[in-house]
Amino acid sequence: MSRSIVLSLLAAAAIAPAGAQQKTVSLDSVTLNTFRWRAVGPANMGGRIADIEGIPSPSRTFYVATAAGGVFKSVNAGLTFTHVFDNPRVASMGDIAIAPSDTNTVYVGTGEPNSRNSISPGGGIYKSTDGGRSWAFMGLKESEHIGRVIVHPTDPK
Repeated sequence: MSRSIVLSLLAAAAIAPAGAQQKTVSLDSVTLNTFRWRAVGPANMGGRIADIEGIPSPSRTFYVATAAGGVFKSVNAGLTFTHVFDNPRVASMGDIAIAPSDTNTVYVGTGEPNSRNSISPGGGIYKSTDGGRSWAFMGLKESEHIGRVIVHPTDPK
């Protein structure tokens, strides 16, 4: 059985209502051979992820930069997400960098860097020193597309 099918079955079992009986599902090779890959998108501006950055273990925190929806943060390994980039008036993200020496310091370069027909420009680079609760504009407003941000290993500034 392929890994993606196993993961799909596990996910379906994980969202079963409390008290529901778990069913064992097995797929034979005949059924598996009928599955075909197909393109499911993205066909529009939404839904693309520009970058994912996480804090090293044992933390379960990571940030997701989207092509058209801002930045989301998870503190529980992806079970839930919080939108953390909603004050600046920029939705298109390019890259995230977490300072190795201070994981509350996070930089976001805006403007998706992947060239395509529905790309949106950004509005510079932003910095958070409180784990994404607030953001300060740092500059490069006219750059439009920031695809790489690197933070010094020992200096979060």
